Amino acid sequence: MTNLHYYSLAISPVLILLGIILLKNKMALASFTNIRNSILLGMISVLLLLLVNYLIDLLWHGSLHNMRRMLFYVFVVIAFSSELGKYGPLRLLLYGLSSFKGPIEGIIYSIVIGLGFSMVATVLFAFGIVGTTIHNLTLFLFLYPFANIVFSISMGFFVGMGKLRKNTLIDHSTGIFLATFLHALFYFSFITTDIRLLIIILLCFVIISITLVYRSVQLFNQRD
Repeated sequence: MTNLHYYSLAISPVLILLGIILLKNKMALASFTNIRNSILLGMISVLLLLLVNYLIDLLWHGSLHNMRRMLFYVFVVIAFSSELGKYGPLRLLLYGLSSFKGPIEGIIYSIVIGLGFSMVATVLFAFGIVGTTIHNLTLFLFLYPFANIVFSISMGFFVGMGKLRKNTLIDHSTGIFLATFLHALFYFSFITTDIRLLIIILLCFVIISITLVYRSVQLFNQRD
């Protein structure tokens, strides 16, 4: 661990603090109590990632010697278990709130859960408790909280759309699998040495985030 690694661990708490300040005058969308609970739930949701990673270690003894195992590890162990863990509290504990009316609330709560998750997950990655060999670990740790915002926007938007349409299962499934796919792409780009792949992925993340946030704001304005 270098000093830069330790500095990276502060990014998620700082982003959470900035988010609370931005939402200070918009607590009709998300109360402070719900924000606080979302942070705690996000931190707890890391347990699913830890459990799945532990079970795979028992089964494979840390051996990821072929591409099939590596892809399974990236998409299922790292990405899907992380996103499923974050989806759980969003769907089971926050989705039923009277203030949760659509995509904008879904994005807000999902981002807070995602930052709570990344606050713990970056520590696990930094100390090698979960994950495999990552090229340029410092860059990964600095980008991971921001990447989780993108994953959270993807999931939160579609979970929120479930409030506006009857096909809730399809919307929620889309949210989980889109977030999983983006998470897997991000992680996979760091276990390769292809910087061009990482740049393309980050550009796509920006486009996806802007598109979904813009659409959620449109729907919110139409609601009012």
